[in-house]
Amino acid sequence: MRKSLVVVAPFLIAACAEPTAVRTPSFDFGLRTVWSSVAPSVVVPAGYDAVMGGTNNQVPHSWANVRYQQVFEGADLNDPILVGLCLRRDEAPGGTERTQSLTIKLGPTSLNHTNLTMAFEANYLVPPTTVFAGDVIVPANPAGGTISDFDLCIPFTQSYEHTPETNVILEILNTSTVSGFSPRDACTSAEEACTTARIYAFSSTATAATLSGREGLILKFMSPEPPRPVDPVAKAECMKGGWSSFSFRNQGQCVRFIETGTDSRTEDAL
Repeated sequence: MRKSLVVVAPFLIAACAEPTAVRTPSFDFGLRTVWSSVAPSVVVPAGYDAVMGGTNNQVPHSWANVRYQQVFEGADLNDPILVGLCLRRDEAPGGTERTQSLTIKLGPTSLNHTNLTMAFEANYLVPPTTVFAGDVIVPANPAGGTISDFDLCIPFTQSYEHTPETNVILEILNTSTVSGFSPRDACTSAEEACTTARIYAFSSTATAATLSGREGLILKFMSPEPPRPVDPVAKAECMKGGWSSFSFRNQGQCVRFIETGTDSRTEDAL
Protein backbone atom coordinates (compact mmCIF):
# COMPACT_ATOMS: atom_id res chain seq x y z
CA MET A 1 0.00 0.00 0.00
CA ARG A 2 1.35 3.40 -0.96
CA LYS A 3 0.27 5.15 2.19
CA SER A 4 0.80 4.40 5.83
CA LEU A 5 -1.64 5.37 8.56
CA VAL A 6 -0.67 8.42 10.57
CA VAL A 7 -1.10 7.81 14.31
CA VAL A 8 -0.13 10.51 16.78
CA ALA A 9 -1.18 8.94 20.10
CA PRO A 10 -3.00 5.91 21.49
CA PHE A 11 -6.74 6.18 22.03
CA LEU A 12 -9.92 4.32 22.90
CA ILE A 13 -12.83 4.03 20.49
CA ALA A 14 -16.17 4.82 22.11
CA ALA A 15 -19.69 5.44 20.88
CA CYS A 16 -21.00 8.99 20.89
CA ALA A 17 -24.53 10.37 20.82
CA GLU A 18 -25.61 12.29 17.74
CA PRO A 19 -28.37 14.71 18.77
CA THR A 20 -28.31 17.37 16.06
CA ALA A 21 -25.15 16.45 14.22
CA VAL A 22 -24.50 17.29 10.59
CA ARG A 23 -24.84 14.05 8.64
CA THR A 24 -25.39 14.74 4.95
CA PRO A 25 -24.55 17.62 2.57
CA SER A 26 -28.02 19.11 2.31
CA PHE A 27 -27.89 22.47 4.08
CA ASP A 28 -30.09 25.23 2.68
CA PHE A 29 -28.62 28.76 2.71
CA GLY A 30 -31.74 30.85 2.21
CA LEU A 31 -32.62 30.68 -1.47
CA ARG A 32 -29.60 28.63 -2.49
CA THR A 33 -28.52 25.09 -1.65
CA VAL A 34 -24.78 24.57 -1.38
CA TRP A 35 -24.60 20.93 -2.34
CA SER A 36 -26.52 20.77 -5.62
CA SER A 37 -24.74 19.68 -8.79
CA VAL A 38 -24.30 23.25 -10.02
CA ALA A 39 -22.80 24.65 -6.83
CA PRO A 40 -19.21 25.78 -7.47
CA SER A 41 -16.38 24.26 -5.47
CA VAL A 42 -12.59 24.16 -5.43
CA VAL A 43 -10.13 21.57 -4.15
CA VAL A 44 -7.20 22.96 -2.16
CA PRO A 45 -4.28 22.89 -2.34
CA ALA A 46 -4.55 23.38 -6.10
CA GLY A 47 -3.48 20.34 -8.08
CA TYR A 48 -5.15 17.72 -5.89
CA ASP A 49 -8.50 17.65 -7.68
CA ALA A 50 -7.20 14.84 -9.92
CA VAL A 51 -4.70 13.11 -7.62
CA MET A 52 -4.71 11.78 -4.07
CA GLY A 53 -2.29 13.11 -1.48
CA GLY A 54 0.64 11.04 -0.32
CA THR A 55 -0.47 10.61 3.29
CA ASN A 56 -3.49 10.93 5.58
CA ASN A 57 -4.43 12.75 8.75
CA GLN A 58 -6.92 12.35 11.58
CA VAL A 59 -6.25 15.67 13.32
CA PRO A 60 -8.39 17.69 13.94
CA HIS A 61 -11.67 16.25 12.67
CA SER A 62 -11.54 13.05 14.76
CA TRP A 63 -9.08 13.85 17.54
CA ALA A 64 -10.42 15.17 20.83
CA ASN A 65 -9.27 18.37 22.54
CA VAL A 66 -7.24 19.88 19.69
CA ARG A 67 -6.63 23.36 18.35
CA TYR A 68 -5.58 23.30 14.69
CA GLN A 69 -4.72 25.79 11.95
CA GLN A 70 -3.96 25.19 8.28
CA VAL A 71 -3.07 27.84 5.72
CA PHE A 72 -4.15 27.81 2.06
CA GLU A 73 -3.17 30.02 -0.88
CA GLY A 74 -5.83 32.64 -1.50
CA ALA A 75 -5.04 32.45 -5.22
CA ASP A 76 -6.34 28.85 -5.23
CA LEU A 77 -9.89 29.99 -4.44
CA ASN A 78 -12.19 30.46 -7.42
CA ASP A 79 -14.92 32.27 -5.47
CA PRO A 80 -14.48 34.73 -2.57
CA ILE A 81 -17.61 33.45 -0.81
CA LEU A 82 -17.21 30.15 1.07
CA VAL A 83 -20.22 28.35 2.51
CA GLY A 84 -18.95 24.88 3.40
CA LEU A 85 -16.11 22.39 3.22
CA CYS A 86 -15.61 18.67 2.61
CA LEU A 87 -12.78 16.29 3.50
CA ARG A 88 -11.81 13.38 1.26
CA ARG A 89 -11.89 9.70 2.23
CA ASP A 90 -8.41 8.20 2.17
CA GLU A 91 -7.25 5.01 0.46
CA ALA A 92 -6.21 3.58 3.81
CA PRO A 93 -9.02 2.24 6.05
CA GLY A 94 -9.78 3.22 9.61
CA GLY A 95 -12.53 4.05 12.01
CA THR A 96 -16.23 3.63 12.52
CA GLU A 97 -18.84 6.39 12.34
CA ARG A 98 -18.76 8.75 15.33
CA THR A 99 -19.75 12.23 16.43
CA GLN A 100 -17.24 15.02 17.07
CA SER A 101 -17.84 18.53 18.42
CA LEU A 102 -16.16 21.10 16.19
CA THR A 103 -15.84 24.86 15.92
CA ILE A 104 -14.58 26.10 12.54
CA LYS A 105 -13.12 29.53 11.86
CA LEU A 106 -11.76 31.22 8.73
CA GLY A 107 -9.64 34.33 8.53
CA PRO A 108 -7.16 36.20 6.31
CA THR A 109 -3.40 36.02 6.68
CA SER A 110 -0.29 37.40 5.01
CA LEU A 111 1.54 34.14 5.80
CA ASN A 112 1.85 30.97 3.75
CA HIS A 113 3.18 27.41 3.96
CA THR A 114 6.75 28.65 4.37
CA ASN A 115 6.32 30.98 7.34
CA LEU A 116 3.18 30.09 9.33
CA THR A 117 4.06 30.74 12.98
CA MET A 118 3.33 28.73 16.13
CA ALA A 119 1.20 31.54 17.61
CA PHE A 120 -2.45 30.91 16.73
CA GLU A 121 -3.90 34.41 17.07
CA ALA A 122 -0.86 36.17 15.60
CA ASN A 123 -1.24 34.31 12.31
CA TYR A 124 -4.42 36.25 11.44
CA LEU A 125 -4.47 39.73 9.93
CA VAL A 126 -7.83 40.39 11.63
CA PRO A 127 -9.91 38.26 14.01
CA PRO A 128 -11.37 35.22 12.24
CA THR A 129 -15.02 34.49 11.45
CA THR A 130 -16.69 31.55 13.20
CA VAL A 131 -18.46 29.74 10.36
CA PHE A 132 -19.64 26.63 12.20
CA ALA A 133 -20.02 25.33 15.75
CA GLY A 134 -21.73 22.07 16.58
CA ASP A 135 -21.68 18.29 16.32
CA VAL A 136 -20.47 16.64 13.13
CA ILE A 137 -20.92 12.97 12.25
CA VAL A 138 -17.61 11.67 10.92
CA PRO A 139 -18.40 8.77 8.57
CA ALA A 140 -16.65 5.42 8.72
CA ASN A 141 -13.57 5.24 6.53
CA PRO A 142 -13.45 1.98 4.55
CA ALA A 143 -10.45 1.36 2.33
CA GLY A 144 -10.27 2.58 -1.25
CA GLY A 145 -10.98 6.31 -1.19
CA THR A 146 -10.73 8.05 -4.57
CA ILE A 147 -10.37 11.62 -5.80
CA SER A 148 -14.16 12.09 -5.82
CA ASP A 149 -14.86 10.69 -2.33
CA PHE A 150 -15.40 13.92 -0.40
CA ASP A 151 -17.57 12.18 2.18
CA LEU A 152 -17.16 14.37 5.27
CA CYS A 153 -19.01 17.60 4.45
CA ILE A 154 -19.75 20.48 6.80
CA PRO A 155 -22.10 23.26 5.64
CA PHE A 156 -21.27 26.54 7.34
CA THR A 157 -23.92 28.31 9.38
CA GLN A 158 -22.17 31.61 8.59
CA SER A 159 -20.66 32.26 5.16
CA TYR A 160 -17.14 33.64 4.83
CA GLU A 161 -15.95 36.27 2.35
CA HIS A 162 -12.30 35.92 1.49
CA THR A 163 -10.18 39.09 1.58
CA PRO A 164 -8.47 39.75 -1.79
CA GLU A 165 -4.67 39.57 -1.99
CA THR A 166 -4.43 37.48 1.17
CA ASN A 167 -4.20 33.81 2.04
CA VAL A 168 -6.76 32.04 4.21
CA ILE A 169 -6.41 30.20 7.50
CA LEU A 170 -8.74 27.36 8.40
CA GLU A 171 -8.92 26.87 12.16
CA ILE A 172 -10.70 23.94 13.81
CA LEU A 173 -11.26 23.47 17.52
CA ASN A 174 -12.20 19.93 18.46
CA THR A 175 -13.80 20.02 21.92
CA SER A 176 -14.86 16.38 21.94
CA THR A 177 -14.03 14.26 24.97
CA VAL A 178 -13.28 11.05 23.05
CA SER A 179 -10.97 10.67 20.06
CA GLY A 180 -11.72 8.56 17.03
CA PHE A 181 -9.65 7.07 14.26
CA SER A 182 -10.83 8.41 10.92
CA PRO A 183 -7.99 9.31 8.53
CA ARG A 184 -8.72 11.66 5.66
CA ASP A 185 -6.58 12.42 2.61
CA ALA A 186 -3.61 14.74 3.13
CA CYS A 187 -0.43 15.88 1.40
CA THR A 188 3.19 16.19 2.54
CA SER A 189 6.19 18.44 1.92
CA ALA A 190 7.63 15.77 -0.40
CA GLU A 191 4.96 16.78 -2.94
CA GLU A 192 5.55 19.97 -4.92
CA ALA A 193 1.81 20.72 -5.08
CA CYS A 194 1.47 20.64 -1.29
CA THR A 195 1.41 24.43 -0.79
CA THR A 196 -0.05 24.24 2.70
CA ALA A 197 1.14 23.99 6.29
CA ARG A 198 -0.46 23.20 9.62
CA ILE A 199 0.10 23.86 13.29
CA TYR A 200 -1.72 22.26 16.21
CA ALA A 201 -1.75 21.63 19.94
CA PHE A 202 -3.44 18.94 22.01
CA SER A 203 -5.57 21.48 23.84
CA SER A 204 -8.53 23.32 22.34
CA THR A 205 -7.67 26.37 24.49
CA ALA A 206 -3.96 26.52 23.62
CA THR A 207 -2.52 29.87 22.59
CA ALA A 208 0.59 28.41 20.97
CA ALA A 209 1.06 25.30 18.88
CA THR A 210 3.34 22.47 19.88
CA LEU A 211 3.52 20.70 16.49
CA SER A 212 3.81 21.98 12.95
CA GLY A 213 4.74 20.93 9.46
CA ARG A 214 4.46 21.67 5.76
CA GLU A 215 1.61 19.25 5.22
CA GLY A 216 -2.12 19.11 5.77
CA LEU A 217 -5.57 17.99 4.81
CA ILE A 218 -6.82 18.14 1.25
CA LEU A 219 -10.28 19.65 1.23
CA LYS A 220 -12.99 21.08 -0.97
CA PHE A 221 -14.35 24.56 -0.29
CA MET A 222 -17.96 25.09 -1.40
CA SER A 223 -19.34 28.36 -2.74
CA PRO A 224 -22.99 29.43 -3.14
CA GLU A 225 -25.00 28.09 -6.02
CA PRO A 226 -25.48 30.86 -8.60
CA PRO A 227 -29.04 32.18 -8.87
CA ARG A 228 -31.11 30.61 -11.60
CA PRO A 229 -32.19 32.67 -14.63
CA VAL A 230 -35.82 33.53 -15.33
CA ASP A 231 -37.88 30.44 -16.16
CA PRO A 232 -38.57 29.70 -19.84
CA VAL A 233 -42.09 30.46 -21.12
CA ALA A 234 -41.93 28.94 -24.62
CA LYS A 235 -40.56 25.67 -26.00
CA ALA A 236 -38.39 27.62 -28.43
CA GLU A 237 -36.33 28.83 -25.49
CA CYS A 238 -35.42 25.20 -24.72
CA MET A 239 -34.13 24.46 -28.23
CA LYS A 240 -30.58 24.63 -29.61
CA GLY A 241 -29.00 24.34 -26.18
CA GLY A 242 -31.15 27.03 -24.61
CA TRP A 243 -32.19 24.59 -21.87
CA SER A 244 -28.73 24.85 -20.30
CA SER A 245 -29.13 28.58 -19.60
CA PHE A 246 -32.09 27.70 -17.38
CA SER A 247 -30.07 25.08 -15.43
CA PHE A 248 -31.94 22.08 -16.85
CA ARG A 249 -29.93 18.92 -17.45
CA ASN A 250 -31.35 18.43 -20.96
CA GLN A 251 -33.87 19.75 -23.47
CA GLY A 252 -36.55 17.26 -22.42
CA GLN A 253 -36.61 18.57 -18.85
CA CYS A 254 -37.00 22.10 -20.12
CA VAL A 255 -39.87 21.18 -22.45
CA ARG A 256 -41.53 19.20 -19.66
CA PHE A 257 -41.47 22.34 -17.50
CA ILE A 258 -43.28 24.30 -20.25
CA GLU A 259 -45.86 21.58 -20.82
CA THR A 260 -46.59 20.45 -17.24
CA GLY A 261 -45.03 22.94 -14.86
CA THR A 262 -42.92 20.15 -13.32
CA ASP A 263 -39.57 21.61 -12.28
CA SER A 264 -36.96 18.85 -12.43
CA ARG A 265 -34.28 21.30 -11.29
CA THR A 266 -35.83 21.23 -7.83
CA GLU A 267 -35.92 17.44 -7.92
CA ASP A 268 -32.24 17.27 -8.90
CA ALA A 269 -31.24 19.47 -5.96
CA LEU A 270 -32.87 17.20 -3.39
